[in-house]
Amino acid sequence: MRITKLGATFAARVDGVDLRQRPDDALRDRIEDALAQYGVLVFRGQRLDDDTQQAFIQSFGPPVVATLKEIRSNHPHFLDIGTVDDDGNPVEASSARGIYMKANQLWHTDGSQSQPPIRLTALHARRLPKAPPPTEYADMRAAWNALPAARREALDGLVIEHNIFWSREQIGMRLEDFSEETRNARGPVQHPLVRRHRRTGQASLYLASHASHVVGRPMAEGRALLRELIEFATRPEFVHVHDWEPDDLVMWDDSWTMHRATPYSGSEPRALRWCGVREELPV
Repeated sequence: MRITKLGATFAARVDGVDLRQRPDDALRDRIEDALAQYGVLVFRGQRLDDDTQQAFIQSFGPPVVATLKEIRSNHPHFLDIGTVDDDGNPVEASSARGIYMKANQLWHTDGSQSQPPIRLTALHARRLPKAPPPTEYADMRAAWNALPAARREALDGLVIEHNIFWSREQIGMRLEDFSEETRNARGPVQHPLVRRHRRTGQASLYLASHASHVVGRPMAEGRALLRELIEFATRPEFVHVHDWEPDDLVMWDDSWTMHRATPYSGSEPRALRWCGVREELPV
């Protein structure tokens, strides 16, 4: 296993690992250490099918059960991120699924709208256009460290309510666009604005488009603060851009990174398989 740093403050490429082989304890610990240090790991040329991708992700903890009816795949732990459905038919931009995909262009942290939230995400490129759109990642640990000490002291201890319906409202979805199953399963949750990494103890912001407001503060004031912090955390010096290649698997630590898709309107299909691992305890 060889690691090459890619971004200015985070992100790395991992070579010398075949993810078709379920990692043993030693390799899993090395990957965990690399995630804690770099946040985003890129594994090139990984020819995975559903079974091997599932075996890989579940070696890191309890896999996420895909409950979002709007984008879940035919696999219980995968979501389909792309421009075609399971049968290869184009997803209509005006459909609930198409609008939901558009929401991925907001800066977000996977699973922050859940309790316990998602800890790790793995996204595998199954089918790419000739010029695939990149995915952008933001380093919320570096952003936290860049804030003045007095500002960090003022922010530490704030509690944020996260709600998937708030983030989807920002791109034009209505509550009735969601299935009754999704509405019943996705109530609001609360998380600290500042998190300490469970492996390193380092502090970071914990932000997302799902972050609705600051608990105990006026709604408008809290939302203005969250907008300000997301804008700060996604300044160019804190962002790494991943250019996709066929069979890439990108894995990231959701506790201190944000990400977003970039727009794509080409006719060539783009299909990626998403899976994740939850925290074992509430955050």
